[in-house]
Amino acid sequence: MKKEINSNDEKLVNKVFEILTKFKDDPKKFENIFTELFEKDFEVQLNDINKLESGLLKGLIISVKDLFDVRGYHTRGGTKFLETNISLSDAKCISYIRNAGGLLLGHTNMTELAYSGLGINPHYGTPDNPLYPGSVPGGSTSGGAVSVALDLSDIAIGTDTGGSTRIPAAFTGITGFKPTQDSISRDGVLTLSSTLDSVGLMAKNVKLCTLGYQAMTSKVNTKHKKLENKNLKFIIPSNFGFENIDNEIKAAFDFAKKKITESGYNVIKMNVPVLDLYKKVPIWQFASVECATEYFYLYNEKKQLIDPNVLRRIERANEVTAVEYNLLKKIRENLIEEFNKFLKNNFLLMPTVTIKPPLLEHCKNNEFYDEVNLASLRNTTLANYMNGCSISIPYFENEKPVGIMLNATTNEDDHLLKISSEIEKVLQK
Repeated sequence: MKKEINSNDEKLVNKVFEILTKFKDDPKKFENIFTELFEKDFEVQLNDINKLESGLLKGLIISVKDLFDVRGYHTRGGTKFLETNISLSDAKCISYIRNAGGLLLGHTNMTELAYSGLGINPHYGTPDNPLYPGSVPGGSTSGGAVSVALDLSDIAIGTDTGGSTRIPAAFTGITGFKPTQDSISRDGVLTLSSTLDSVGLMAKNVKLCTLGYQAMTSKVNTKHKKLENKNLKFIIPSNFGFENIDNEIKAAFDFAKKKITESGYNVIKMNVPVLDLYKKVPIWQFASVECATEYFYLYNEKKQLIDPNVLRRIERANEVTAVEYNLLKKIRENLIEEFNKFLKNNFLLMPTVTIKPPLLEHCKNNEFYDEVNLASLRNTTLANYMNGCSISIPYFENEKPVGIMLNATTNEDDHLLKISSEIEKVLQK
């Protein structure tokens, strides 16, 4: 392939060739990361990219979660029960990636229907965690995170319903960004929860996440905030975010907090009253009811083909009345307004996840699976519920990563990304 491509972008050709060589030379190391490569389109893509005079993502390799339509390929959603036709067009945000010069590498593996924070898939296998061998990579965008961690892709496009980009980012030592929900189109993307789903992305650093976001977003930032660090508050909630935290995670978070404070940022710990109300909300009802609605006719006929851990979550929709579901939406609107009034242009500072990646073998026990899945999702789901934006930045302590999470209010994505690039430098010192 390398010899056949007549492209001026020799660097990008070499990157693609090296990736294919890695797969060929050590298939065991890279198994379960992709459900399919877009290999038959590489030459066409490279030549199209070569014709672009410029592009935000030119020269970058992009992996795509198997929830996004990509022209010429199936969208399976990590399932065996979805009988999808080959997509005739790209999801809208994926078309933006192409226009920006990004080379689409392949569909990445994921939790079935994106319904878990652990990243386990019994149908296509579970990608191994490169930093914690034998442990889960985090989910639901599991293959995407591992593709970045192993330098197979520069940016991984995923979705985030309750932490599905930030949890695997924290577990694999990379950066994960969840934007405000409607800042990136979900046209051509399979649904888990229409209320909570966002298109998100992962990369090795904030800069690449920013480039990916800018390429996909339809929002133009008309506000030009001058960052006055002295006036910004990084609020650590005293009543949320640290329940049953692992000692090692807590120690690493405290070190990270100390670095941020010593760099001149205003870090305060305080009670956040709206979070006491939030903790009482049965958030699981959104994904359960909306997923059951989205796939009702299919899953109802083919239950035997669905991961039992996913199926029992879908079937909990039977426990929810129409009144409860509609009240849940109304309560959410009120809490979003209250949360935004409280936080303003400040940030919440918390650990992304309060546990280390659990061993895949242990997750075969349903009770353990439920316990660690809930713990993984607990902190990250807040941003989805509040329709805010959130980022997980890796901080390494004793060569093991901990996710440091910043949450901001609705539509403060650019503000969050700018300050995150500064915090990233602080944590790397």
